[in-house]
Amino acid sequence: MKTLNQFLFRVKSIFGPKATPTTATTPNAEPPTDLSVVSDPRISAAFAAIEKYLAENYGTPATKLRNEDYANGASLFSKDTTFAPSLVILTDSDGLYNLPDNVMMLVSITSTNDENWFIEELGKFILFLKELGTTHRIQHFAIAFSKDKPDHPATVQSADVTCIRLY
Repeated sequence: MKTLNQFLFRVKSIFGPKATPTTATTPNAEPPTDLSVVSDPRISAAFAAIEKYLAENYGTPATKLRNEDYANGASLFSKDTTFAPSLVILTDSDGLYNLPDNVMMLVSITSTNDENWFIEELGKFILFLKELGTTHRIQHFAIAFSKDKPDHPATVQSADVTCIRLY
């Protein structure tokens, strides 16, 4: 009888319900926001270049960056205090703000550094994005300018969008 119980115990332990592995995510865990969530390889490559630029020029760690994927493109948001851009790359704008398809839009940039430093770095960043667009076949570059609250982009209600064809 003892041997039968031991046998049944071994069978249950082998074929019974398995414990969840430690690498399994919990149902209430936050979804990933790293570069892996971007499904379009062209946009993913462009965001990887932007992440590298931010890390090399401002020391922005990947943990301060957040990516989101959409059916018509993807976005990259930085929560760094030194230089924090928000970008969207749309493969299909569907007429949003009369934008063409295949457009990269610089939505906002914030910084805790002084204004002169910020203006100089913004100019460098825009030139970098222009080069990036042609490298990754992003045909248009758009910048949104706020009319109502230029110093607080999180509460902007409306903006003028200027779009430049890159090639």
